[in-house]
Amino acid sequence: MTRIWKTAILSAAILLTSAGWTQAQNMSVCLPHEDAVAKLKNSYGEEKIGLGLGQRGASIVELFVSESGTWTVLVTRTNGISCVAASGDNWSSSTTLAGDAI
Repeated sequence: MTRIWKTAILSAAILLTSAGWTQAQNMSVCLPHEDAVAKLKNSYGEEKIGLGLGQRGASIVELFVSESGTWTVLVTRTNGISCVAASGDNWSSSTTLAGDAI
């Protein structure tokens, strides 16, 4: 079970890094954290499966996934405002982490 959490957090970090921090700072879909979480749950059935601390402790990065496979990476800044950094369909969890023997 811990491997799944590590995989989810690692995946979220990779997605955020590939999106670029500059792009993450210019995201257009931003709401207070409680509203963003409610929207993801009510509109997409997404639940938080992992989180991590962003660079220099300036943000929290959360990964939300639904049973139907939709996913969202949410970045919350210290002011409590959350922004969508990335989202998509067909999420697939893996028990294998980068560097593990396949």
